[in-house]
Amino acid sequence: MDYATAYSLSYNYDYATYEPIWNSYSGVDLISSLNKYGNDATSGTQNASNSWYRQTIAFYGLFSYDQTFGNQNNISAELVANGYQQSESQIYHRVSNANLGLHLGYNYDEKYYVDFNGAYVHSAKLPEKHREALSPTLSLAWRISKEKFMHSGTGFINDLKLTASAGILNTDLDISDYYIYQGYYTVNGSWYGWKDGVGFQATESRRGDNPDMRFPKRKEINLGFEGLFFNSSLQLNGHFFRSSSEGNIIQAASLFPSYFTSYWPVSSFIPYVNYDNDLRTGIDFGMDYHKMLGKLDVNIGLNGTYYNTKATQRAEVYEDDYQYRQGKNIDGIWGLQNLGFFESQQDIDNSPTQSFGEVHPGDIKYKDQNGDGVINSQDEVFLGKGGWFGAPFTIGMNLTLTYKKLTLFLYAIGRYGAYGIKNNSYYWVYGDGKYSEVVRNRWTEATKATATYPRLTTGSSDNNFRTSDFWMYKTDRFDLSKIQLNYDMTDLLRRKQFVKALSVYISGSNILTLAGQNDVLELNIGSAPQTRFYNIGVQANF
Repeated sequence: MDYATAYSLSYNYDYATYEPIWNSYSGVDLISSLNKYGNDATSGTQNASNSWYRQTIAFYGLFSYDQTFGNQNNISAELVANGYQQSESQIYHRVSNANLGLHLGYNYDEKYYVDFNGAYVHSAKLPEKHREALSPTLSLAWRISKEKFMHSGTGFINDLKLTASAGILNTDLDISDYYIYQGYYTVNGSWYGWKDGVGFQATESRRGDNPDMRFPKRKEINLGFEGLFFNSSLQLNGHFFRSSSEGNIIQAASLFPSYFTSYWPVSSFIPYVNYDNDLRTGIDFGMDYHKMLGKLDVNIGLNGTYYNTKATQRAEVYEDDYQYRQGKNIDGIWGLQNLGFFESQQDIDNSPTQSFGEVHPGDIKYKDQNGDGVINSQDEVFLGKGGWFGAPFTIGMNLTLTYKKLTLFLYAIGRYGAYGIKNNSYYWVYGDGKYSEVVRNRWTEATKATATYPRLTTGSSDNNFRTSDFWMYKTDRFDLSKIQLNYDMTDLLRRKQFVKALSVYISGSNILTLAGQNDVLELNIGSAPQTRFYNIGVQANF
């Protein structure tokens, strides 16, 4: 049990303030008098304020069993229980979590493995009768390197294991709040009465009930291998994964008749329901190589992930098929496709009607996707992956070289396959705001053939500053994230008993970025600048 409290103690004093009156004497500005406001005052009373508390009650328990029979049959089992409840001042609902876990494992001669793991979970975010659920997983492994047929002609394999697992996980992590399964009503005065201009109070619905709301589920499959090769100098692993999130909770008007919603006065009977489904598939891999080359100790590591996302079910209704999010990437960027700049007023007159404000020569021209003669939100299409959950392809590399007492360590990471939008105040500038250097090649009559930025305006620029491929850029980058050179000086202190070990080092972080869009990726707007960090240090053991 943990109990934390906090409060503020203060003496609240009043102070006089003074306003100077300035006059000029012989060309010199001097204070001639002061106007006093208020008085110095003290009550001598100590005040207590801002009181706060948080109480946490937690429990954890474990029963474990592990036994080997006949030197070949191993059985393991664990029963785990844990839970906690946390209450905090001024927060109505306590945060509670309770889980019961079971592990059952069997392996024969460390060759064949079968594991069952299950969690029985509880969540107060769901309605009664649906607050508990079982999350089962099953794992299989085969150490194929122990089979007799692997012993002939495959001496380079020291250890090789094939693995497979599948599971259904129930989770409430993506449920935004408590009680969303209940209808919500409020009293409002927005309804018109019988007398003109006079409103009256009415009970309005904000959402409907859903007593059948359940846990969102993650259904996962994983296939892989792990192995040691060439006298264990090379370690390899790789996995294919498929994770389907099903029954994510949404409140979608498209699933219900239109009369379930009133836009003014605002009223809705639409409940939260389990509906949206997402799919993530990909591979991850790893490699570690260790070798002595004479007196040089070499260690190389490589890890990577490639994955793809898809919205497999969405509650949506669009007039044009190309606008449906279902079937597209979850982290998709949606926007307009640009056709360059309007070259003249005649070009504007011969183009589809622009619905995002008045346009002039030098403004961005967009593609009419559905051919209706109007440029509006119906012309937005899928432009690319945003990489909001990480770049589609990520690779990390590390290298350690040790020669006698000198050690060099490098770590680098690459991210590829995603896009970003240049939509902050550095790129979208108009009116009397500060203009950045990107506007230097703006559109004018003299630069219309080479311009890379729309015309400038002191007014609104709603047409130009919209999400479109005009502002897109690739976020592909390769970063040298860490480099360190270390020298071990312990041998110099062999006769010294006080200091047992001593080394000196020099290191740097975020040393180098290689990218096609360095100027964009290394630019921060409205926050602290990015930094390269260097250290010189000493490490000693006593």
